[in-house]
Amino acid sequence: MKIYDGVIDWGIKRARDSKMIGLGFHSVIDGLVKIDPKKIGNLDLAIPQKFSDLPDSIKCIDDFWKGLIFSFSNGSALQLMIDSKEVYEWIMKTFGTGTLRLGGTSANMAKGLIPFPFEKILVYVYPLKKEIANLFSNSKNLFVVGNNGLDHPINAYDGEGIDAIHWIFEFSQGQSITVKDQIYACPRSNRFIASWNPANSKLEVRDPFRSYVIDHAKDISHFLVSGFHIMQEVYPDGETVEDRIDELLKFIQTVKDKNSEIRFHLEFASIRRDRVRRAVEEKLFSMFDSLGLNEVELSWVARDMGYDEKDILNLDVERISQIISEIMRGDLSRVHFHTLGFYLLVLKGDYDLESQKKALAFASLAAAQRAMDGEINLERFKYVLDIPEKYDYKEWERDGIHFILFPTKVVPSPKITVGLGDTISSLAFVLG
Repeated sequence: MKIYDGVIDWGIKRARDSKMIGLGFHSVIDGLVKIDPKKIGNLDLAIPQKFSDLPDSIKCIDDFWKGLIFSFSNGSALQLMIDSKEVYEWIMKTFGTGTLRLGGTSANMAKGLIPFPFEKILVYVYPLKKEIANLFSNSKNLFVVGNNGLDHPINAYDGEGIDAIHWIFEFSQGQSITVKDQIYACPRSNRFIASWNPANSKLEVRDPFRSYVIDHAKDISHFLVSGFHIMQEVYPDGETVEDRIDELLKFIQTVKDKNSEIRFHLEFASIRRDRVRRAVEEKLFSMFDSLGLNEVELSWVARDMGYDEKDILNLDVERISQIISEIMRGDLSRVHFHTLGFYLLVLKGDYDLESQKKALAFASLAAAQRAMDGEINLERFKYVLDIPEKYDYKEWERDGIHFILFPTKVVPSPKITVGLGDTISSLAFVLG
């Protein structure tokens, strides 16, 4: 496509001219496990037929299997929080930690941004222990806030231990699993995430990060917020998700008061708990400039609005654009919908459309190259340029809202699938 002409040089220059980018509040250790169906055997449980049939969290071993088999049989990304310490211990005993790697939405965004010449990438990591600090790459533009100000994580960690782990169970197209003597084939490569993260479930913004961001708000141009999917509806001490989101909003408003030019992006992620999801929809959508989400996440939003989620999961572009138009209220002027094969960017207000298109193109190349090789390498971007697109580029306006359907590069046999959405959302937002 012509849209890719010169976009690599454009993206590098754009990054070089940037200010500080803030990332919070979800960095964690991932345990990568490649699923071996032969070791699973013939399971005896009822498979949920639709997303609304899934458990909202993992409270027992059957909940774990239901989430994994549903994700596997549909080839859909899915994440569920583990609410039971007994299940957490059973997964650890059954699968081990897998291959440890850096994970969480914020950390994955950091991994997607630091290979490029952005001046400063500031990421929130709590608790910052030695194990997670060692997983960050040795990049000169990556920072956390330590007791002595900005520093690389490896120079700022406090103690040792793994307080949280998100297991990434990856499966491949063509694999099959047997349930009640019926064989289920995986239609496309994807993953199921089972997350144990009680340390961060309140999504607190702690010092010294909190104070630093407020004091240096003028130095920040973009701030990307995520992690709502690990929140609880009601906490053991009686606090509710609404209480915690109100606290987060106070922090965001304080930062906005210090610098009204900062643009805030909300990355939705797989918020399975109904009350948490609705609190985010009702309290946060209108307060952010930008929103990022995939087809699974938008299907849940659509269901909350009273629509049939199947239209979204079937990638009905007309219905997707309709739902997005309806959720764009208040400050929300940009929604980036991403799925396998295309992005739909929806804009209202004063945006530079050419920059937005180039940012989508750059993000598409970065995600495809990362999927192909596992890590971003700018010198290998050229190898994904020849991958054909499966959709046609389209652009239209309706009721003062601009729509860009951007066909993307899809790697046939990806080396990784985790974190690609974070790469896509973050690069497209900060470059656009």
